[in-house]
Amino acid sequence: MKRKILFAFIGALLLHILYFAIQLLIGLVQTFFYKPQFAPDTVMLQSEMAFGFVYQGSPIFLLGSYIGVALLIFAVLSIKKKGVNSIDRN
Repeated sequence: MKRKILFAFIGALLLHILYFAIQLLIGLVQTFFYKPQFAPDTVMLQSEMAFGFVYQGSPIFLLGSYIGVALLIFAVLSIKKKGVNSIDRN
């Protein structure tokens, strides 16, 4: 039981880290290949650009999504274990 809870929290943490890393990678790729359509090639533009993402709503949303994903992973692990045990008994 404790092991499933630990795996669930670690899995949720890894999924959130993966999500943020993908968002940053997408922003980085878009920054490198960005070319404004409104300016001719001879005009020098600002060389600094910021990118990222913003959650709409409360910062507690991140904590809630983390706990929700951990509960979902725990449920899948519990169902998977019960399914394996019921197959072994027959």
